[in-house]
Amino acid sequence: MNTSSKRKISFFSILFTFFVDNLGWSIVFPIFAPFFLDPQNVIFSADVAFSTRTTILGVFLAAYPFAQFFGAPLLGEFADRSGRKKALILSIFLIFVGYVITAISIHFANLTWLFIGRIITGIFSGNLSVCLATISDLSETKKAKAKNFGLLSVLAGFSFIVGAFLGGKFSDSKISEYFTPALPLMIAAVLSFINFFFIIFAFRETLEEKKWVKFDFLEGIHNIQQALKTKNIKTIYIIYFLFVFGWTILFQFSPVLVIKKFHFTNSQIGDLAAFMGICWAIGSWPINKLLVKRFSPIKILEVALLVFTLFCGVVAFPKDLTNVILLLGLCVTIGGLAWPLCTTIISDRAPPRMQGKVLGMSQSMQSLAMAVSPIIGGLSDQIHIYLTFLIAAFASLMAALIYFKAKI
Repeated sequence: MNTSSKRKISFFSILFTFFVDNLGWSIVFPIFAPFFLDPQNVIFSADVAFSTRTTILGVFLAAYPFAQFFGAPLLGEFADRSGRKKALILSIFLIFVGYVITAISIHFANLTWLFIGRIITGIFSGNLSVCLATISDLSETKKAKAKNFGLLSVLAGFSFIVGAFLGGKFSDSKISEYFTPALPLMIAAVLSFINFFFIIFAFRETLEEKKWVKFDFLEGIHNIQQALKTKNIKTIYIIYFLFVFGWTILFQFSPVLVIKKFHFTNSQIGDLAAFMGICWAIGSWPINKLLVKRFSPIKILEVALLVFTLFCGVVAFPKDLTNVILLLGLCVTIGGLAWPLCTTIISDRAPPRMQGKVLGMSQSMQSLAMAVSPIIGGLSDQIHIYLTFLIAAFASLMAALIYFKAKI
């Protein structure tokens, strides 16, 4: 088999891994909010208040990215030291284990093991940074890299559509008595197990020069410190953090919003999530592709942050469902546009030999934002659901203001 064919197979392998990882993540989207907030759920006693349930939900949602915050840079270092393939094999197998534990804990309504399962999955889902580094390895030019990162974003949107739809339907016992919240987690486990063997037999190592590194279990914290000291990237990192913070609040608490205001079921949340996934794919591919031809990524990001701030700030206020869904769709479309732009800008400012490290730092910033935001969202929801989305809009506004001040 020639080199070109090997590269194509490796490229497809990474796309499949990225798809399965994102599908496994999105398949739980319609599950956890109803599972925690349903007063009939035996995971809490009947006297636990709705506001308390929302706060615990926020902490639970933070557990996954918090674990990813520590896991992603370690996996990035491991991938740079031992190769992309070994890092992927290890992480995918343990993601499979995490899904199995989560499914069993949901079935037996065990909150402690539910947290443990999500933490294990979160630690090893940090392999998304390995996927990004591998795509960077396989991209021969900056234009190809931007195109491939855009393709990953489209794939994330598509996998989100499929995962959210499956999660919503297969977790809703009103559709079938055989459907439970644990079933989608078992589906995710099976897909991860298939992916494990796919990487073993189909993926070819892309890292040409391996390097020895000393593992640091506080690498996530050190990455944040280093990111804030990196002259030509630190401002983009801060903007990225604030954008992801606002985006995560919007994303994680849209189910809480529609449950509170419109009494959505698991299946309806899955349908909403599928719609959001379509919007994400539209923003990250056709709109991204159209705008990149005419404007620089920085200029596009500038406008995207301002538009996201506007829509996110008003998303919770309409009283009718149609306008809420319309505003959510617009927010997600802008998010799909902004995410690959941030990733491309960060990657372009890093030397080739540091792609794994820099993208690991990027993953740390993202994970920290995604860990902090659900806790803030859960606490602010106790005051009012509107406040949650106003905080998200404020974070995006701060990102825009930093951009204008820095004049990147």
